Amino acid sequence: MPGKVVIRRERRLFDDFFKIDELIVSHEQLDGTMSADQRRLVFERGDAVAVLLLNLDTRAVVLVEQFKVPSLVARRRDDPATSDGWVLETIAGMIDANETPQAAVIRETMEETGYRIADPQPIGKFFSSPGGTSERLFLYFAEVHDSDKTGKGGGIEDEDIRVVNMAVDELFGRLAKGAIEDPKLLVSAYWLKDYLKSGEDRKRFIESMQMTLDDLFERLSKKSIEDPKLVNAARWLQERRAFFAHDKMPVDAVGAGKLAAEAAPSSSVPLGYSTVRYAIKDKPGLIVGYKTGAIDDVKGVSMWVNSENTDMMMDRFIGRSISARIRFLGANRDEHDNVVEDTIEEALRNAVGPGGHVKIGTVLVTESGSLNASHRVERILHVAAVEGGPGIGIKADPTKLKECVEKVLARADQENKRLWRVLFNRQSLGSILIPMLGSGDGKVPVEQVAQMIIPAAISYFQNTPTPALKEIYFLAFKSSDKAACDRVLERFLAEDTLVRSGNP
Repeated sequence: MPGKVVIRRERRLFDDFFKIDELIVSHEQLDGTMSADQRRLVFERGDAVAVLLLNLDTRAVVLVEQFKVPSLVARRRDDPATSDGWVLETIAGMIDANETPQAAVIRETMEETGYRIADPQPIGKFFSSPGGTSERLFLYFAEVHDSDKTGKGGGIEDEDIRVVNMAVDELFGRLAKGAIEDPKLLVSAYWLKDYLKSGEDRKRFIESMQMTLDDLFERLSKKSIEDPKLVNAARWLQERRAFFAHDKMPVDAVGAGKLAAEAAPSSSVPLGYSTVRYAIKDKPGLIVGYKTGAIDDVKGVSMWVNSENTDMMMDRFIGRSISARIRFLGANRDEHDNVVEDTIEEALRNAVGPGGHVKIGTVLVTESGSLNASHRVERILHVAAVEGGPGIGIKADPTKLKECVEKVLARADQENKRLWRVLFNRQSLGSILIPMLGSGDGKVPVEQVAQMIIPAAISYFQNTPTPALKEIYFLAFKSSDKAACDRVLERFLAEDTLVRSGNP
């Protein structure tokens, strides 16, 4: 257990890119007595992140190589004539101020290699050299495909980084020979060996469960499964059935690693319904938070936000997007759930007009159709958060997500100030539900989305004197959405901007 520590004095001796602090400390010893005062120097540089990247298409790890003067100095202790200062290592970098480790590792991966990653898996957190520096390193693992390489890579500013693709077998060969010098790569290589072995074990388990899966799929086809969560999970598995067919099973270690990741539906199946609320400090009636699970389960929120592309065309009823669910839930349907009137889509087409295309950030308002009676939703606010069109595909610009939220909230204010609502003293549209804009087809990592859109909501409440809107909720459909929301909201809680609020 940690003992008592007394810091007598602390001062900074050197303050540049790196910093050196001098501390005079005394600590409790094993025999219970306090040590004499000790002078210690601490090399201070903040915390860092690193990630081992596995390309599933090339069956190789993605590493980086660059020249580093400390490496050159160290090697000259063995060979004074050497000029070798190049180091092969994992992708790594420092965590910027007010940046989470996950956001930092996503950013560093793009800067150094050009690969886009979304939900890197934590391997561990450790001190790089606790005897001399306070630096902690957050180590991650992520899988990518060739199609995920959307940037140039090579570093920024004066960085001169070479991207190296190394076969997994070669990595493990170097590991066995003790030829890996980078401690980040050493730790993550041992982790990868266990991870791929676990994938092989999962492969054998799934093969043994084939009959059980067949029974599950048969029950799904006969609509004899009553639990909606199990229905979602079964559909997820059915769409990936090729992975479970014995003649298509991946037989190599890397394929097994991919299977291990694909065979975990918890990241795609919605969470159970719940509400998490925070109040603005000194404004207890103003709430920011999130609701978990499928949008179908959310009731009693006055306005729902529908994220669309710039063509403002809602997703098909059979789609799995928020747009598809809003369209279906708001439609007039017969007793067999067949759509009789496509209420919200038709209203949106009228609102768009003959032009058929809008700018990013445009907000159009429609009635809510059947959602008014079933979910007590009065308005749908359609925001163009994703760029779409012939020849460009679909994409979202993360730098514009904050503006999209600001325009949504401004339009919600306008709805509350409409003349007929004022004249007839109608109750305010006091709550709004916003999905994780751009994180679906827009392909923006949900961590980045949360860092853009949640602060915009908090800022709205801080800067609006008497808002009619009282509650702003975000939709955390799956566990990664919830984790991203938690990280941002907890940061504002730590900064004393928010306070916890009980459920309604």
